[in-house]
Amino acid sequence: MFIVALASLFLLLYIGYGDGKRTYELTHIEKLTSQGRYLQNTIEKFVRDGLPLKQYAGFTKLASPILEGEDVDALLVFDHKGTQVFGAIDKKKPTLPPPPDVHDVSDSIKVDYGVTHYQITLPLRSRFETVGSVVVVAPNNQVTKRLYASFLPLVFVGVALSIAFAVLIVAAKSSFARSKKPWLQISYGMTFLGMAMLVVGTLIGLYFDGVEGKAKAASFTLSQRLSDIVEFRLGFKDLDGIDRAFREFRTLNSDISEAAVLVDNSVEITTDARRQGKKWISDSSNFEYRIDLSDANKPPYISLLTTVPKSVVFERVARSVKNFAALFIASAFLSGLFLQVASSLQRPRDVDITSPEGKAAASDAGLVIIKPAYFLAVFLDSLTYSFLPKFMQEAAAASGVSVGFASAPFTAYYLGFAASLIPAGVLCDRRGAKQVILLGLMLAAGSVLALALPLGIWEMTALRAISGVGQGVLLIGVQAYILAVASPEKKTQGAAIIVFGFQAALISGMALGSLMVNFLGTRGVFIIAGGVGLASLIYSQFLVPGTERKAATTSVGAAVKKLVGDLKKVVTELEFLKTLFTIGAPAKAILTGVITFALPLILGQAGYRPEDIGQVVMLYGLGVLLSSGYASRFVDRTKNSETVLFVGAIMSGVGMVMVGFMGSPIVGNGLLSTSIIVVAVLIVGLAHGFINAPVVSHIGQSALAQRVGANPTTTAYRFLERGGHITGPLLISQLFLFWGQGPYVIGSIGIAVVIFGLLFVAHRLLPRPVRLQGEPAE
Repeated sequence: MFIVALASLFLLLYIGYGDGKRTYELTHIEKLTSQGRYLQNTIEKFVRDGLPLKQYAGFTKLASPILEGEDVDALLVFDHKGTQVFGAIDKKKPTLPPPPDVHDVSDSIKVDYGVTHYQITLPLRSRFETVGSVVVVAPNNQVTKRLYASFLPLVFVGVALSIAFAVLIVAAKSSFARSKKPWLQISYGMTFLGMAMLVVGTLIGLYFDGVEGKAKAASFTLSQRLSDIVEFRLGFKDLDGIDRAFREFRTLNSDISEAAVLVDNSVEITTDARRQGKKWISDSSNFEYRIDLSDANKPPYISLLTTVPKSVVFERVARSVKNFAALFIASAFLSGLFLQVASSLQRPRDVDITSPEGKAAASDAGLVIIKPAYFLAVFLDSLTYSFLPKFMQEAAAASGVSVGFASAPFTAYYLGFAASLIPAGVLCDRRGAKQVILLGLMLAAGSVLALALPLGIWEMTALRAISGVGQGVLLIGVQAYILAVASPEKKTQGAAIIVFGFQAALISGMALGSLMVNFLGTRGVFIIAGGVGLASLIYSQFLVPGTERKAATTSVGAAVKKLVGDLKKVVTELEFLKTLFTIGAPAKAILTGVITFALPLILGQAGYRPEDIGQVVMLYGLGVLLSSGYASRFVDRTKNSETVLFVGAIMSGVGMVMVGFMGSPIVGNGLLSTSIIVVAVLIVGLAHGFINAPVVSHIGQSALAQRVGANPTTTAYRFLERGGHITGPLLISQLFLFWGQGPYVIGSIGIAVVIFGLLFVAHRLLPRPVRLQGEPAE
């Protein structure tokens, strides 16, 4: 209990620290950049008049105010040959890193993240060319010290909360067991929520300090430019260009909503013309920063005031809260499994396993113990889904082939998955389920870990094929294990382990992988995935019990021959083919081709961050989980699977048509577009919950199943349905090549899915033959 709580709380803390570091560091660099741009703009006004850079005379005066704080160690100016022309170093004489390469300065600002310093390079341009550069050299320990001061106390809080949770669970174990309420889950949720609130509070303070520091630094720089005007008692309105200077200041500091000079609290100069000449009235929706320009004892009282909307901080906090909400869902699935395992391992040791109670307890424990093994195997693969399509496109481009080949690894994965199912079933009979599970875990984990190596697209395609084989072998091993340990009345619950485990692992993996890639990079996530696979292997080796081996009565060849025979019986049945091609296969193609391949590419192209992509795609899995149980119970109660499948197909098509509107002139690229994407993906997930289980029931209840047997029919259907998995990425990549990589491609596919749904029920729209009076009914 302690380990589960500690792991989840420290994962929350790690994500919070990473998010805080990224945002606070970005704000700090923006502050440094704004100071450098002040220097850049001033010098550029000189060189644009045709004067040589080395003749500029005011550098020291410009640099001195910036160096007075702790944020900047040095300001350097280089010419176009890379020779230093000017330099100003802090009076503490800090040790500076080697200067960056300034021989080929681009038109954009470049940030060098060194071990000890940030070095921000800003180009200096004349009217015709780049004549040099300004380099701001700033120590990065200002960021690390602030982060450590904020997050180090939370480490001790996390340990204390984990201990408190574990002690509570152990102390109240008997009371929790008697209660009908899920106190274990409630206690975990309250622990996680308490830690999340502390992390969010820390981030609010951190972001506020960052925005405040940035505004204060910019205001201080502007006040230095205005100090001479006040000292010589000149009128601000009499100076030519003062309004332009304030507008430039507002442009250089986008977070600042207004800058104004107040004379006895009346607005003398401002970036907001509506306030000109009026008394200053504070706005509660803004943070205000005031710097005195005159001596308080010598009227008139003159000050510089800048404002920053509070929404700037709240928007950044809202993004963190959104990430934590996704993290909480992922941690809830992950921790819930291991909490079940911990409870299962605490069962009494003196129970007679030969008694009915003992057998039931052993069966329940066996089902609980296998859950994490399958969950972690799917989870380690799902960690990569938010960035894998783009990663494969980059690998294809680096290998000198068309980006259309980025679909090859995805197609190879599902080919390997399908090809492994029959041999894995035979291997289960010969070696036992546990050995097959261990083999699948090794292949799945090793192939993902190997993606961290510098490989080409073809090597990655081979690795993804191996990963598909590993996942297929694991699936068969877990199915065999469940059949071996589950009691007859627990068979359905055992089958639900695979359905729930896959969707829960998909949700958790997408959420965590999309967050971690921001801090670890793709290589780091591949290594983490390999580590998860190793942990799952160790867990399975020591905790998953072995099962009895069956007598080797069949070979791979015999199994293939039997499957081919079953396929021959079903492929001539029109109803079977109609269900396969209009409902089952399209749903699987949408999962692999649209949800996990095309959608991340399109969202990334539209500027969404990896965590946003992961959180959008995880809504698909949530939708499937939410609707699967309801759809299955409805079909069991009414036996009307056709209506449920039709509704699922129409909903799926409508959801993808909605995706097609993303970025269109009607919707735009703002909040409305994001809202439509979120709703659309959730609708597709809900729709597939109406399809995944009911379509098997529909096939199993068909006239064909009654004639040739339910098991051969459903087995053949499951095998042919994998064709949708395989063709999905391949089809999408070809459509991208022909039509371009845009959301309208997904919208077009949605229209086709709606048409398929209508074809599925087209027989109901046909006129029925009129039955004559007295004619027997069919």
